[in-house]
Amino acid sequence: MWPGGHVADRCWGRQMTQHQNTTSPSAEIVSLWQHQAKRDISAIGEMRGYWESLRGGRLVPLRSEIDPREITGALEYGFILERLQPGAIRFRLAGMHLCDLMGMEVRGMPLRSFISPTSRARFSAMLERVFTQPEIHECVMISEDTNGTCLRARLLILPLKSDGGTIDRAIGCFTTEGVVGLAPRRFRVLETRVTSLINGKQTREFEADEMPAVPAPLRAGFAEPQEAFDAEPRPQLRLVVTDTPDA
Repeated sequence: MWPGGHVADRCWGRQMTQHQNTTSPSAEIVSLWQHQAKRDISAIGEMRGYWESLRGGRLVPLRSEIDPREITGALEYGFILERLQPGAIRFRLAGMHLCDLMGMEVRGMPLRSFISPTSRARFSAMLERVFTQPEIHECVMISEDTNGTCLRARLLILPLKSDGGTIDRAIGCFTTEGVVGLAPRRFRVLETRVTSLINGKQTREFEADEMPAVPAPLRAGFAEPQEAFDAEPRPQLRLVVTDTPDA
């Protein structure tokens, strides 16, 4: 059971930190934003490391093995998903940062609610692979609100087994860099880094609009590009008028 009983079952709770200035006036001052970004990145690493430690030599760990006391630094950004059926993947638990991004309680909502409509179909199809392949997914995303506030995000999803032995749960972490601004924030997926748990193969998959540019094939020497053959006859002469009548 999550600490705090029913309240923590809705949101894992906000992890509050206090900063005391014990440095000298000449010391470098680190902004709150930079400090927050470092916390967010460490939350991803903490969640991934904890999941790997539980996994051991198995394909995936069990949901019942998760102990939130072991990942206190990631709880604010963490979540647990449940796959009810193909295409229906919702939040069972979610940290307070996710509630802030959506501007409401997110428990029971589908994960794709955070994804912009242009990325949603592809995201949902790929999300299925976390449970069916299974795979680890780490998404790099971006959100731009109506005021032009840009928010970058990383989403880590790690599969889990339920007590019945089925891979229908997942634990993960959702961190952002920047000011949350106006909620709800919805994100466009730029890149998904995939790790297969079957063979360990790692790949990177991009949204169609974010594909790296493919360079044009090189031509030998100084050859100029050839135009396609056009069978339609073209006029060989044209009339050029240089004199104009007096006004």
